[in-house]
Amino acid sequence: MLQDKLSQQLQHIQDLQVILEEEKRCLTEKDFSTFSEILFNKQKVLQTISTLDQQLTTQQNLSEIAQSPALNEIKSALEIQLKNCQKVNAINGKLVALSMKSNKHFLQLMTQATGKNSVTYDQKGSLNSGKLLGKNIQA
Repeated sequence: MLQDKLSQQLQHIQDLQVILEEEKRCLTEKDFSTFSEILFNKQKVLQTISTLDQQLTTQQNLSEIAQSPALNEIKSALEIQLKNCQKVNAINGKLVALSMKSNKHFLQLMTQATGKNSVTYDQKGSLNSGKLLGKNIQA
C-alpha cells in the first residue's frame, strides 16, 4: 500500500515535470494560446502532490520507508525528479521576469510614441518621458 502511494507520487511528479516543460515552451515561444490551461493543470497536480505528501509523511510511513530498500529507492527517485522540477520551475520564473521586463519596456516605448515631447533614460536604463524637461526654467 505504501509502495503504491509512493509510486503514485512519483507519477504525479513526473506529470508535473511534463507540465513545467510545456509551460517553459509556451514562455520561450511566447505561445499563450494554451497557457491558462497549463497553469490550471499545474495547480491541480500540485494540489494532488500536496495531499498525497501529507499522507506519506506520517512518522509511521517515514520509518517504514527508511527501513525498506525498495521504498527508499522510490523515495530517492522522487527526490531526483522533484529537484528536476525545481530547476525547470526556476527557469520558468526567470523567463516570466524577463518577459515582464520586456513588456514594461515596450509599454514605455508605446507611451513615448503617443506624442510625448522627448524621451530620456534614467540610471537604470528605463525610459523617462520628457514630462519634467523644461520645467522650473526661468528666462
